Amino acid sequence: MSLLSFQKAITDLIASPQLCLALREQPAEILSRYDLTRREQMRLQTVVRQPGMSVSCTLYRVNRITPIYTMLPYTCFLLGPSLMPLVEEFWRICYKSDLQFKREINVFGDFLLEKITTGSLENPYLREILLMELAINDLKFLPKEALLHISADEEILHPLVRLVPFDHSPEPLLTALAGMQLPPVPLPTGEYLLLVDYREEELSFSTLPRKSGAVAI
Repeated sequence: MSLLSFQKAITDLIASPQLCLALREQPAEILSRYDLTRREQMRLQTVVRQPGMSVSCTLYRVNRITPIYTMLPYTCFLLGPSLMPLVEEFWRICYKSDLQFKREINVFGDFLLEKITTGSLENPYLREILLMELAINDLKFLPKEALLHISADEEILHPLVRLVPFDHSPEPLLTALAGMQLPPVPLPTGEYLLLVDYREEELSFSTLPRKSGAVAI
């Protein structure tokens, strides 16, 4: 049991620079969380003071921020200066990660959606853009070739198609964001559906009226 506990302690420390600092300052309190031998306790106290530990923590954080920044680019742009504080908070809450891109962005997306729902994050465009980017990434992780030849019923979406609800006209909003800018004037609100289609080689986008009766997914 000691070896497993030692390995868990190492992974926890790599995932949290704050935990490393806490171990330096309050070793007894932190080490009491693990079933360790005296030798393992001493080894951990030595490890957190080595320069290589800082490098390991940095690499871990780079590996976790990479999927967020590369696969949710418009969301990150809209978050602006609040991005890193939110990421830090997310890492404190969800400190365990398998470093798989799909899971990481979905869990971070759920974290942001909860904050939007509770009013902790206020941005008129954030929810719809986040939902769009999550839908895009969901499509990109599907086994496309296996799904291409599926014929869907007229009332059922093809598995390579997503409908995302928008409260603003998607065209001017996405045009502005493509240049990493906000719309020059606030966009009026309305009811729209953005259709994201991955049945061709590249993703395609089109806007549908919400009154079409289609179900957003």
